[in-house]
Amino acid sequence: MSSFSTVRRLRGILAVNNPTATTKTPITSSNSTNQTPQAIVNFLKESSQHPKFRREGRVHYELAVHRLAKANYFSGIEEIIEHQKQFPDVRNEAFVSRLILLYGKAKMYHHARKLFDEMPQLNCPRTILSFNALLDSCVRSERYDEIGGLFRELPAKLSIEPNLLSYNLAIKALCKAGSFDSAVLLMDEIEKNGIKPDTVTCNTLLIALYESQRISEAENLWVVMENRNIIPDLCSYNIRLRSLAKVNEVSKAIQFFEEIVKKGFKPDRFSYNTMIKMYIHEGNLEEAKMWYQKMLQNGCLPDYATFNMLIPLACDTKKFEFALCLCKKAIDSQVIVNRDNMQRVVDGLVEHSKIENAKELVKLAKSCKRFLYKLSLPSHN
Repeated sequence: MSSFSTVRRLRGILAVNNPTATTKTPITSSNSTNQTPQAIVNFLKESSQHPKFRREGRVHYELAVHRLAKANYFSGIEEIIEHQKQFPDVRNEAFVSRLILLYGKAKMYHHARKLFDEMPQLNCPRTILSFNALLDSCVRSERYDEIGGLFRELPAKLSIEPNLLSYNLAIKALCKAGSFDSAVLLMDEIEKNGIKPDTVTCNTLLIALYESQRISEAENLWVVMENRNIIPDLCSYNIRLRSLAKVNEVSKAIQFFEEIVKKGFKPDRFSYNTMIKMYIHEGNLEEAKMWYQKMLQNGCLPDYATFNMLIPLACDTKKFEFALCLCKKAIDSQVIVNRDNMQRVVDGLVEHSKIENAKELVKLAKSCKRFLYKLSLPSHN
């Protein structure tokens, strides 16, 4: 079966409409000074006058789009991207693909499609690179119903054949839409066309199957991976570990964690956070603390999730000295902690007559530029 036959099969199985909702959120700059959405737009437009910024400023573009989308300032996103069309870079497919992906990050699929359709007028070629960017934008926009049409229309029109990334995005869309059977069938079908599924393909399916409690099918997929010589990575094992922890299979999760190590993988923060979260749900601070200490001993840095799981439980169990240590570690590591969680630590220290410790934490938080809030020292008798 040709890959174009596979493309036609997508027409019927990717017909799910999933509109998204947005909520208004205040927009803030990366420092303590508030920025208006239009100020961010103006900054990007001014900065993009410089070729080096256009080539190397990807993070700035993405951060700006993220903030503008949170502020529901979508006209500003369009203004930034439209502004790029005046530059010679717009004839570069990689540059335009990045712009298409920016629309995707903002869930502005129709704008992404419009830009893709305009590429010939911009003297920019369209190949599998921009096609995949459009597919990715479609998935990020949660417009799963559109992907079947893209596969039906564009490959033949542009004389391109979808590659593994194209099909991985289609499988992801199917999984997000809840069409798990179609996703599994598609994985089988693309292999008939000489495109071998990879670890990303299987991880996408594993996440969807475990999260939907289709455990036997997920376990069977591990057998399929072995038979097809698709080597699992740490992400694969983390997915399985998370599924065990989610249903509170404590002993199996511990055993599987040990298997991960025996297979030669170094557990990462997701692995440790999974184990910590399992004990957090049980209200077992001592075991959660033990896994936190293992995390540090093995050179794995805690992140936002680690601290914002452990600190509330430490406060709930009145272990404010441990909570203080967690806050200090977070500040030292430049990891943001939820203000309410850290304020609870300050309040608890004061309540237990550890006034100097509370003052120290307030001072430390104030000295850290990444913390955009101030802690307050409550009055005490």
